[in-house]
Amino acid sequence: MRSTPSTTGISAPLSKLAILGGDPLCQPSEFQRDLIGDQEEKAALDAIRWARTHRKALDRYGGIEVDAYEKDFASYVGLSAATATSSGTASIHAILAALDLEPGCEVICPPITDPGGISPVLFSLAIPVFADTRSDSFNMSPTAIRQAITPRTRAILVTHIAGEPCEMEEIMEIAKTHNLPVIEDVAQAHGALYHGKMCGSFGHASAFSMMGGKHHTSGGQGGMVVTDNPALLEKTKAFADRGKFWTSRGVQNQTAGLNYRMTELEAAIGRVQLRRLPDILKRRRDGALHLQKMIQGNQLFSLGWIPEGAISSYWFLRIKVHTQFSSRSKQEIVKALAAENIPSAPTYTSIIYDQPWIQDRAIFAKSGIPWSLAPQGVQYDYAHACPNAEQALADHILISFNESVSQETLSRVALAMQRIESAYR
Repeated sequence: MRSTPSTTGISAPLSKLAILGGDPLCQPSEFQRDLIGDQEEKAALDAIRWARTHRKALDRYGGIEVDAYEKDFASYVGLSAATATSSGTASIHAILAALDLEPGCEVICPPITDPGGISPVLFSLAIPVFADTRSDSFNMSPTAIRQAITPRTRAILVTHIAGEPCEMEEIMEIAKTHNLPVIEDVAQAHGALYHGKMCGSFGHASAFSMMGGKHHTSGGQGGMVVTDNPALLEKTKAFADRGKFWTSRGVQNQTAGLNYRMTELEAAIGRVQLRRLPDILKRRRDGALHLQKMIQGNQLFSLGWIPEGAISSYWFLRIKVHTQFSSRSKQEIVKALAAENIPSAPTYTSIIYDQPWIQDRAIFAKSGIPWSLAPQGVQYDYAHACPNAEQALADHILISFNESVSQETLSRVALAMQRIESAYR
């Protein structure tokens, strides 16, 4: 729905501000995204015409688009090879399967992430161990990762939330010390950089999502695994194609797997979007920098902290609310933003271990798997396991953002923040 801009604005009396309407999840037209254009339409039609001319289906085999997209994507990230999948979740699942994890082992996971980033761990029969964040970040901290490692740890899953890079150099040093593979979940961080290096190029394998809300899309859904490890790539690709390995004797189903393939039509759209990605990133970064400059000196609002040497790709705007300078709660502040027709949310979903299917151990009916596979006496109590992450969620709000949001709109956002600060100080 679209909310109606407040005619009174933040200069209204505080009593009125508290009851002004507005849906925090609204998407006013100035925040909506122009994602699919003429180039994507032409690419899709060209792929269909090519398939008809060559009497092919739009499956990847016998086509040209998926193979080309994989090469383009690996080159963009700066690694040697990639394999396309149906989603980011499928990408993570395929990588985990390629690691040959023993049931009941542990995988270190982020406490703030999408459920689709954790489910593959559980369906790999591995037990998630959540490493805390800094109190001013949504990303896992290296210190917490180091503390979470046990003799049962078999992998580290690192997620760059909101387009903000994790401290990958230190994380990779920790992993090297303990001989652990690192999976980067780059679903929200296409093109993000840490010390000049692309997110997704640090870990042993990386998973990308091209779902329609991400920086670039392959037509609504889609994913990609990128790695420099040929053996890992082969096993990942096989798992995502029902266990098929390509050998000198032809195609052989040498292991179990799932059907996570990408189609030619998705890849055709994705290739166009990948070429557009540098411009998309530039506009997002320019917009975020504009807002940052506009709210300098605002005691109530600031952009969230990111590590030194990190360049975010800004999947959404993570805004810290310094409630110690406010007479009102964060929820009231979100309502005031909504009254100004600014789509915001009071938190990023929730701590992942608060999900009922984790709390109730309800992944495989009532079996308790994978937790019941742990050695006798080993317990996993997730209650307030990551206090810094819980504090980070409490201290930040999210503002809807994309490359189509104009600097004029962001100036209006900054002005609304200034008025809220004045009213609620």
